[in-house]
Amino acid sequence: MLKLKTFGLIILSFCFTNLNAQNQLEYTIDSILKTYDTNHQPGLAISVINKNEVLYSKGFGIANLDYAIKNTDSTIFSLASISKQFTAAAIWALIEEGKLSLDDNLHQFFPDFPEYGKSIKIKHLLNHTSGIRNYHTLMYLSGFDYDRDYYDNQTVLSLANRQKNLNHISGEKVSYSNTNYNILALIIEQLSGQNLNDYLKSKILLPLGMTNTFVRVSHGKVIKNRAIGYQNQDDNYIYSISNQLSYGAGSMGSNAKNMIIWIHMLNENIPEFKDLATFLKTTEILTTGKKASYARGLMVDDYKGHTTYSHSGFGFGGQTQLITVPEEGIGIIILTNLQSINPTPISYRILDLLINSKELENTISDRAIDFKSQNLDQFTGDYKEVNSDMTMQISEENDTLKAQGSMGNNKISLQQNDTNKFVRRNAQNVKYNFEKTPQYDMEISFGGTPFYFKRAKLVTSNPENLIQFSGKYYSEELDTTYHLFIENYTLKLSYTNNENIKLYPVQLNEFGNKDRTLYHFTTGTDGTIKGMLLSCDGQVSNIEFTKDQTQY
Repeated sequence: MLKLKTFGLIILSFCFTNLNAQNQLEYTIDSILKTYDTNHQPGLAISVINKNEVLYSKGFGIANLDYAIKNTDSTIFSLASISKQFTAAAIWALIEEGKLSLDDNLHQFFPDFPEYGKSIKIKHLLNHTSGIRNYHTLMYLSGFDYDRDYYDNQTVLSLANRQKNLNHISGEKVSYSNTNYNILALIIEQLSGQNLNDYLKSKILLPLGMTNTFVRVSHGKVIKNRAIGYQNQDDNYIYSISNQLSYGAGSMGSNAKNMIIWIHMLNENIPEFKDLATFLKTTEILTTGKKASYARGLMVDDYKGHTTYSHSGFGFGGQTQLITVPEEGIGIIILTNLQSINPTPISYRILDLLINSKELENTISDRAIDFKSQNLDQFTGDYKEVNSDMTMQISEENDTLKAQGSMGNNKISLQQNDTNKFVRRNAQNVKYNFEKTPQYDMEISFGGTPFYFKRAKLVTSNPENLIQFSGKYYSEELDTTYHLFIENYTLKLSYTNNENIKLYPVQLNEFGNKDRTLYHFTTGTDGTIKGMLLSCDGQVSNIEFTKDQTQY
């Protein structure tokens, strides 16, 4: 009897310890989110799973400022780019039905697509290695007015059809482009005979019990308990009046409670959908021999010794973040309705609380160094993002490598964790890889999303013959004319819905707008300016512009 009582006390002590630890975790998460617990501004909803159990699920801030309705874990938010996982799930369903193959190419569905469509396969669309230009960037460069002009998936397809080239060879590298997933939505609808919302509901959402998750495929429908997405402008909150109707890459709605089900599926806790989880988390081998960091609607990364699967989202009025660690039964979903709230660093702060405490103690600085120390000078210098004017200076101070981007205010300390590889000291999900390839000299990864940089010979002053860059330039791919002119010895640009944009020198015959757009001027054999190649956001490469030679 004494032994039985002792055993009972041990069990009670164990349960009390676990309960106390859980209460402490909840208290700490409350502290992290305290700033969003208000009655006068938009906020967020969050659900956290630990060891496959719901640890935390709450709403913060206001869903609708007109009526002072609070956010809860039942409030419907825009999923933004997390939607891509669901589009990929619909592709899986079509493959299961025998209607589609990962190796089918674009010409099988769109015979009028440019010739290079024959090299683009379904698997390239799923993992963003197709090389197709991002339509949001193309629309921005053409002067599209999001508040006034209408667009849908057919608009996106038509814009893609007009592009003469890809950003890179299909399968070569991950280059994030929303166009991939809008095209996938069109393929799903073509093969299923249903719109994406109806097909997803029948094959994925309703079988999972996700009754409050949907694709917005039409205007005018009532969405109960919906959070309005806001921007903060001049101390006022405004919401979007855009009438766009594109989907596949975004335009889905759900709530934190429903997304708990999705996380359980990704963590392979729903037997009927284990094959789907495996499909979404599978990565391809690139033509370079490297493994892609993007799977199928999910970014794959290593964080403090754990494999993570994640995706963020960004749109007018909100940001989103989903991250899972299946091996630990961890999942975090954060949905916001205020664009300035960045949920990604919040998710990693919470993740640090959940992953094994031994791993937390085993920080980079404490790890056994299993690589040879390197001379940091070999990494220092100026770099420029491929297909962008954003620059990065890598310097050394007190035996520490530091990085400062042209869009950042401070130098960020890096710490080496492998040969030619570094991470940010205070954000280990941000990685710097200096292994050179023919295409780039440095790759910066944010939770698995890659950005590519090449060494640069930067210039800071305008050339003496600045006038030669002025004139009219026309792009058939964008169906847009750019007017470049000189004002106060500054090169400026105007085009549809954009006036008097200042341009700054970057490299020889290159200018930028300090917002990730690069204007590279091309010359003839006589050295005169003949045209321009326009690149932007790292997602659009070398759009051709021809200079009007008749004006001189």
